[in-house]
Amino acid sequence: MTQDTQIGLGRALRTARLRCGKSLEEAGRDLRVRTDYLDALEREDFTELGGDVYVRSFMRSYARYLGLNADKAL
Repeated sequence: MTQDTQIGLGRALRTARLRCGKSLEEAGRDLRVRTDYLDALEREDFTELGGDVYVRSFMRSYARYLGLNADKAL
């Protein structure tokens, strides 16, 4: 189930990653997170990530990595 958000968080993550010149593979390697999890965040398909605790943890790490405000992303 993909969640429809008004803020476009997934789009913001993808845009920030591309602006940093990073591929999903590079980001996954740097963060030590599976690339399919990062892809799920960018697609806003949070069901692939397990529970809310995992979603928040991955989101916080990914946002910080991309230079975004992690608190705002959450």
